[in-house]
Amino acid sequence: MKMDRDENCWLVNTGYCGKRAEACLEQGVITISIEFHLMDELADEIVNLKYMDTKGSSFGYLRDEYRKMDSKFRAELAEEFKNIGSLGEPPEKSQQQKMEILTSKLNWLREEARLLRKTMKEFDRFEKHERIKDIIRSGLCYIEEARLNKWSESIFCFANDVCIGDLVVMPLMENGFFAVGRVRGGYEYVENALDLRHVRNVIWIKEKAHIPQLVHLIDVSGGIVSISGELRTSITDLLDYHETLRT
Repeated sequence: MKMDRDENCWLVNTGYCGKRAEACLEQGVITISIEFHLMDELADEIVNLKYMDTKGSSFGYLRDEYRKMDSKFRAELAEEFKNIGSLGEPPEKSQQQKMEILTSKLNWLREEARLLRKTMKEFDRFEKHERIKDIIRSGLCYIEEARLNKWSESIFCFANDVCIGDLVVMPLMENGFFAVGRVRGGYEYVENALDLRHVRNVIWIKEKAHIPQLVHLIDVSGGIVSISGELRTSITDLLDYHETLRT
């Protein structure tokens, strides 16, 4: 089966201890390398992020923007129809021109609505990300902004940005080797576990693959980083080749 070329792909660093990566493979999960005492205290907040309501602060903005779009659509459509009527065109031709204008304006309206939805999605992510920052700040006497941004981004990305069906690539102890899997569950906190308390369930497709071109991303990622472009293509090509051998 060919890999889906539209799925997201993430490098997820589980830490420098090879035993943690081995445990992930054995238990069918993935975790992130965030080593600080607040992580366990954050568990409930992380789980509840997807239920956090940001609609209240954005409803008024959305309402006003939709009203502006609707008013602009109606005004421009009426003006263009008026211009057609003043030209004295035959009824059939006038009707055709009106349909073409209406189609064009509707396409514009759809695109404006799409861009607005995208903006509100980014707003929703920003609100939730800021919530994670506030939780971390409240539990520490001091934290430098760079570290706060890194921790909060990794936690938020692991819990919210990674979607079921996405590919995850996990560094192994042996340099240049990685495990590749597909996410099959949401964020979970396993209270009585040892190293693997903050996890996502994963189906491991390839437990050991040589992908040396990813090595430079490990230190950069800290916890998790999106893989795109040629790197992502090389991974999906590898999985396609692996599936071909199996069949």
